[in-house]
Amino acid sequence: MAAAQPPLPWGDLPADLLGLVLLRLPSLPDRVRLRAVCRSWRAGAARGRHPRLPPPLPWLALRDGGLVDLDGEPIRCPTPIPRHGVVGHLAVDNLAFLIHRDGGCSLLNPLSSSASAATAAITPLPWLNLAAVDGAIGQPGVFIGIGAYVNVYSKSVLSSPLDSSPDPLVAVVTSGGRHVAVAPCKRRGVVTIVSGLMAPQIPGLNPTRFSDIAFLGGNLYTLTNAEGLLVLDLGSNGVDDPPNASHRRCIADDPNQHEYYIDGSTKNKSLVLRYLVGSNGRLLMVRRWMNCRQQYYAGDMDKTRGFEVFAAVISDGHGQWVKVDSLGDQAIFLSSECSKSVTASQCADGIQQDCIYFMHRIYDNPTKECHGPCVDPLGDSGVYNMRDGTINLLRPRAVMSELRWKRQYLTWFFPSDE
Repeated sequence: MAAAQPPLPWGDLPADLLGLVLLRLPSLPDRVRLRAVCRSWRAGAARGRHPRLPPPLPWLALRDGGLVDLDGEPIRCPTPIPRHGVVGHLAVDNLAFLIHRDGGCSLLNPLSSSASAATAAITPLPWLNLAAVDGAIGQPGVFIGIGAYVNVYSKSVLSSPLDSSPDPLVAVVTSGGRHVAVAPCKRRGVVTIVSGLMAPQIPGLNPTRFSDIAFLGGNLYTLTNAEGLLVLDLGSNGVDDPPNASHRRCIADDPNQHEYYIDGSTKNKSLVLRYLVGSNGRLLMVRRWMNCRQQYYAGDMDKTRGFEVFAAVISDGHGQWVKVDSLGDQAIFLSSECSKSVTASQCADGIQQDCIYFMHRIYDNPTKECHGPCVDPLGDSGVYNMRDGTINLLRPRAVMSELRWKRQYLTWFFPSDE
């Protein structure tokens, strides 16, 4: 009888088997731990060797700059978001858009672990500082004080991942939704302004404001509070010159669309929030219907009761919103700051297709959240099923209880496994 062969050392585990293990690790920290076992595992489990590896599960970003995974476990970041001179931040996919005390802005990768992480993780945005935006809008000195700096920007998006193209563009909603500013991330350029004041105003309605923005197919789309859709064609050079570039309207404002509706018989008030999300090549508008009492304080009575999804159909410069009854294999993660559509079949850990994972809306001063009483930060979050209209808990009850203790509003953060 031949002698039994001694087992191979664990360090010699083939790359294809390591790939099978990675497929069962949807959490990025678990994948990092696997690669840290030894050099051979790090090489065999490298992201480049497993191109079909699904993206890691999203995380939750706290308003104080902390990150936690979907089980509520804190994430230790090589380059923390809170730092000297930063008075506020927004989540942008896998980055943080930082607002500095002096009015400047930058992008930060909190997961950068390079030798010079303190500098390599930060991308300054010199053409998107407060003075440049004020000057392009033509209202210098409008925003005064640190508190105003925090609330100047309400949403930030990138045209492409920061390292995937020579110079992606960054766009921000500013001035309480009255303007959108666009600028290059790296090269010298100008600030392009899309102004709601330039859009045709509907008599009897409040001045046009932008509810959300999204990049898709090389264009920047802006959604108005009356469900109008404007597009800024960025062209081959990224941004237009002069700064106040013209934009064209794809879908006209609807005078029947409002932010609040009051039932004439019951006097109950409904609030409608609107979002833009690129999903599998389509531009979707998501309508979020919420119940709120006539006399409510700081949103503590917010309660989402349902969603409607519409796809933009544009031809010959004229278009319309067409209702969508199913997201197919897609799942949408929705929040005020950061939203994203993912292919559910490529995810793990029970991410359901045809569902919307939504957060409590963010509207309050973060100082009050961290240092004073605030409403339940997860009081109006959940998972909406497009098929049957049911709403379930966002996470298991034990995790929800742990997150509530943090007393901060949360948004989505999408780590990159690179």
